[in-house]
Amino acid sequence: MICQCCGIEAPTRKVMFAQHIGAIVMFFHKRIGGHFCRNCINKYFGEYTGITAIAGWWGIISLFATPCVITFNIVNRLRAWGLEPVPAGATAPVLTDDVIARLQSHMSPLIERLNRGEDLMVVARSIAAQARVTPGQVVLFLQLLARAREQRPGR
Repeated sequence: MICQCCGIEAPTRKVMFAQHIGAIVMFFHKRIGGHFCRNCINKYFGEYTGITAIAGWWGIISLFATPCVITFNIVNRLRAWGLEPVPAGATAPVLTDDVIARLQSHMSPLIERLNRGEDLMVVARSIAAQARVTPGQVVLFLQLLARAREQRPGR
């Protein structure tokens, strides 16, 4: 839907990658994860796994941790293997006044379906088709509604 890394509207998959750098008596570890598009999955898999493969081995603990981290990254990359490519010309969705006006007429069924527990992606695609907007714009509209609700006095 919307890549949590680069913000473009494209097919996404939930992934996590880890990086491990050994430094003889200590080590450095970091992770990144979320719903990422194929481009961001490839970017972070290559970056985190490459750095780990080169700099992960220095230290007793790191000798054991590095193969685990590399395996973890490979498994996560394989889980996302079938993800469709990012469409040519894909961009970040934008909420304009026209889009908001179109979605306001669909607000009641949108909220009702989500409150019934329907999957956000399914609802966003359905409402987007009815309102002639993109699914990403539906998600942004929901985020706008949530922020407005949080900012109401007395909450």
